[in-house]
Amino acid sequence: MGKFVYLLYGALTWGVRLCGVGTWAAASVAGILALGALSGPPPLDGALTWGWVAAGCAVGRPVLLWVRKGVDEVSWRWPYVPKPVSVSARVSLAKQGESDRDPEDTENAEYRAMLRERWWPQEEPEGPLSSPVWVKVRRCLALIPVAVTTAAVFGLLGSGLNEDGLVARMQQEGAVAAVGTVAEKPRDVREDRDSEGALYGYSSDLVLQVPDAEEPLWARQAYTEGKPQRGDRVELLWAPGQPGWGAYVDETDEVAVRAEPRWELFPARGPGEHNLFLLIILFVVTLAFGLPLTLAAEDDDLHEQAWAPWAQTVYGAIVAGVFLLQRPVLLGTGVPDNIVLTVATGACFLVPLFLQIFYGVRTFLR
Repeated sequence: MGKFVYLLYGALTWGVRLCGVGTWAAASVAGILALGALSGPPPLDGALTWGWVAAGCAVGRPVLLWVRKGVDEVSWRWPYVPKPVSVSARVSLAKQGESDRDPEDTENAEYRAMLRERWWPQEEPEGPLSSPVWVKVRRCLALIPVAVTTAAVFGLLGSGLNEDGLVARMQQEGAVAAVGTVAEKPRDVREDRDSEGALYGYSSDLVLQVPDAEEPLWARQAYTEGKPQRGDRVELLWAPGQPGWGAYVDETDEVAVRAEPRWELFPARGPGEHNLFLLIILFVVTLAFGLPLTLAAEDDDLHEQAWAPWAQTVYGAIVAGVFLLQRPVLLGTGVPDNIVLTVATGACFLVPLFLQIFYGVRTFLR
């Protein structure tokens, strides 16, 4: 039984490592695919698949760590690994056997002493995977998918996808960009102002006459920079096969890009044109704070954090939560709650950074 438990402990250890590598790789791939598909038609199958892999590995790692901790705590019942016996102990046993016992009793005494000395490894075995250099390199590499996925999610939030998923549905049906004419007096005109009260546009319901449409199209909550008037010409997006869906109007968006969706990592225009800038900013923040704190922290503290079930449970919950919250965006069904997703994404980026600050400050205070 002892040998089985020890082998189980080793298998769990390697399972934890594989889950860590899987989370890192899958999150990076999913983030890159999402970064380049902001103008593409959902569902974003590639990002969804790799997102599920990342979420599964992120949740599987703390589960395996808790099981491993349980195995470690009960391992004393099935001792297996012999603890090295010092030379003095062997000499002492031999002398005792020569003085008061026959050779058979001496062998039995040594066997019983060996049993009492058997132990269970409480720490990771020495080797390249637990060396101080690798611990710090590993922690620095872990910051890469954090920056990539954070940029991808914030890019999705800023891509102009409306909450009812109209744009995504139109893209799936073959969206077409066109120029329409406001056929009737705009209804429900509302001024859009910023927090300081400055006017930056108008939202209204428009009835648009489109050349290729048999009937006028409704554009609900159409955004225009100027106050709309009857006879104005506006750019719009619509699906010829589904005229009942109406039209999508937003003069801050490029509907021509929406009508020709394709994967492009850093497009020059359209909803993903600012992703490169966003990714650079996040990498700068990561390198400015995360990298120095990682290098300054004690490798033992970083190693402890990487193998602590409670810390990895927090990480796993954040990664899985962010993926589940952004899953509607990847599916093209809209964003149910931008605020919650923004907070969760911010936590995904800031929690590891704050933990690095904590360990770095603790190292300096020692």
